[in-house]
Amino acid sequence: MIRHNRFAVASDITVPALSVAMVLILLFSGVAQTQAATENTVLSETEVDSTPVRKDELPDEQLPGGAVVGKSLRRIQAELDSRKLTEASQTELEALATKYPNNYKVHLYYGLVLDEVGLPEQAMAEFELADKLGPKDPRATAGIMNHILARGDSAAAAELLEKALKRFPDSPEILFYMGKNFKEHRHWSEAQAVLNRAYKAGYKVKHLPVELAELYVVTAPDLALRLANEDLARYPDYYLSLQVKGLALMNMGKFTEAIEPLGKLFKLSPASDRSAEYYLRCLFWDGRYHEALQPGLYFLGKEAHVIGGSLVASEVLSEIVGHLTSNDIEQQLAQFYEQLKKEKVMVRPAFHYYLATMFYKQGKAKLAKAEVDKLLDSEPKSIDGLYLYGQLQENYGRNYKEALKAYEMAHALAPYNMVIEKAYIRMEERQAFRSSDWARSFRDWLENLFGRTRLS
Repeated sequence: MIRHNRFAVASDITVPALSVAMVLILLFSGVAQTQAATENTVLSETEVDSTPVRKDELPDEQLPGGAVVGKSLRRIQAELDSRKLTEASQTELEALATKYPNNYKVHLYYGLVLDEVGLPEQAMAEFELADKLGPKDPRATAGIMNHILARGDSAAAAELLEKALKRFPDSPEILFYMGKNFKEHRHWSEAQAVLNRAYKAGYKVKHLPVELAELYVVTAPDLALRLANEDLARYPDYYLSLQVKGLALMNMGKFTEAIEPLGKLFKLSPASDRSAEYYLRCLFWDGRYHEALQPGLYFLGKEAHVIGGSLVASEVLSEIVGHLTSNDIEQQLAQFYEQLKKEKVMVRPAFHYYLATMFYKQGKAKLAKAEVDKLLDSEPKSIDGLYLYGQLQENYGRNYKEALKAYEMAHALAPYNMVIEKAYIRMEERQAFRSSDWARSFRDWLENLFGRTRLS
């Protein structure tokens, strides 16, 4: 699931989270303070491209299997980096782990491969073995840290991080997880200082560029874009890189260019976080109303919790709907509801109300009734739904008996609502003097003659 970026978080820090973060700050504030003055600056092109040789790993010649095994591991690393891991490499690593059980690098890479193919428990076991056999290389500890954080165990992660920083005070991998921890608890300046330090070490830690980029997406969007592109070059479908790239482009005023990464993000996870909203904003700005309807529907689904008050999504959707034909809208709605079934996602009843109101105001009566029917199916005593159903039956269906019934039910549920009471009394009087209501009969005749939009 896509998490909120730091400029969109509205919730408060919980007490347990704050305590963990404060422990980290007190323990490692020296790192942040000493680096803040030099590392809050924008990174240069040279720093982005630097790739120094690691000093914390043993040479291949000093490990079981020697240079031959080392060559195989470097090839497998390239496959992992390019997301082109082969089954042959997985089988090869399994055989190497059996043949050279004391080569910590073999267990480290085997853990990375098991992680890649979705076997976290087995990967964890390999990382633990690699950490035991190669105590001076921090990468196995970083793998363990990643799994602990993925499980959401903040206390265990803080404890391991403290120990890891004592063992590996300058490890880019450990600094990376320290920076992520600061970010999760919204200590932005500390996170920026630590992640800058990790990045300037030059090692290609997985997703380090985009974790740093997220901190610059508003203050230095051009840098954020460059870092996000760096991460996307290795991991083209990573959600955070796509989101940061899109937001950076938006903050640079390049809305048309932002459509590509945000569209990809939306297709990967249309109901998650704010992907639909960002994508919608760019499509709407570019006048691509047909494409904007789907993200608009998802955005409305996120906003429409209860009936009451205006919604940004509703206002934007109303503008979009005004540019589309009823057939186009009907087809896209069918696709939307079908997709929700596949994703096992539910929209709230308020979603149908806002959509129905929008269609009603634009004279799309058939579409409006379909949404009102969905609303009343889930909430038969919805006052707003009953009133809108009555309006549709009165003004489009010309089924005055049904309109009266709907107004009567709405009035019984909300006897002090003057708008509903007025509609109910008006319809009741018209039904009582139906034969003498020549004005309404004449109106109905004209509407039949000139083919006004009907409910069916």
